[in-house]
Amino acid sequence: MISTFHTVVPVWRAVFIAAMPLVLFLAGCQQPVTQRPLRVAISLDIPPYVIDRATSGIEVDLVREALPGKPIQFIQMPYHALQAAVPEGRADVAVAVLKFSDDGVFYSKEFIAFHNAAITRKSAGLEIDRVADLAGHKVLAWQGADLELGPDFKKLYAPNGPQRENYTAFADQADQVRAFWEAEADVIVIDRSIFDYFTAQAGHNTGDVVYHTIFSEATEFGAGFKDAGLRDTFNQRIVELCESGRFLQVLKKYHVEWPRTICDP
Repeated sequence: MISTFHTVVPVWRAVFIAAMPLVLFLAGCQQPVTQRPLRVAISLDIPPYVIDRATSGIEVDLVREALPGKPIQFIQMPYHALQAAVPEGRADVAVAVLKFSDDGVFYSKEFIAFHNAAITRKSAGLEIDRVADLAGHKVLAWQGADLELGPDFKKLYAPNGPQRENYTAFADQADQVRAFWEAEADVIVIDRSIFDYFTAQAGHNTGDVVYHTIFSEATEFGAGFKDAGLRDTFNQRIVELCESGRFLQVLKKYHVEWPRTICDP
């Protein structure tokens, strides 16, 4: 009996020891999947859309609320780099991007709207009633504006356009607004809410400028996803945020009122 007892114990111990590496391996495989944050590419700070290193803002809040329960790591990058962030594998999601059909990215509904204007100083007395009137003036815009503001703007300011020498594009829109107030150009082309925020922050008065509404009502953007299922979940959650009134509450939180939103019929 004694000899049998001593024979059995080592067998079970051996089985247990042999199984442990497999258990640890499987546990190690599962750990990154459940804990790895979702990498979300987002622009540099452009209040009220992205504020304080992507800790708040309209885009930040809406993404968090449309992906509840998911750990999110916001990765800020210059605006022109956002479009390629998912195709190049630098992010799982990219916010405020245009929809392309052949890049392998799954695009959400367009839920972010920028209301762009050409803005000049009242003291300059400039008459800007259409895009063509920008010709001959020094213009400040953001990187990618020549691709987003319609064919007339692109015709003037594309890399080979006739007015390109009068055109400066900024990666950081805080620098763009600062350059305008330092009189480095006659016209700034920018979203009105972004301009108003940085203008107030710099101690200037928006009453000293004229907003020329020469572009379409809004330039709308969605989010690009690596995973189609996550894109579908995001779209459904945006609908729910509209139905509950939460979407408009986020805009109100940042004192923004869009003429039209994704929540409208």
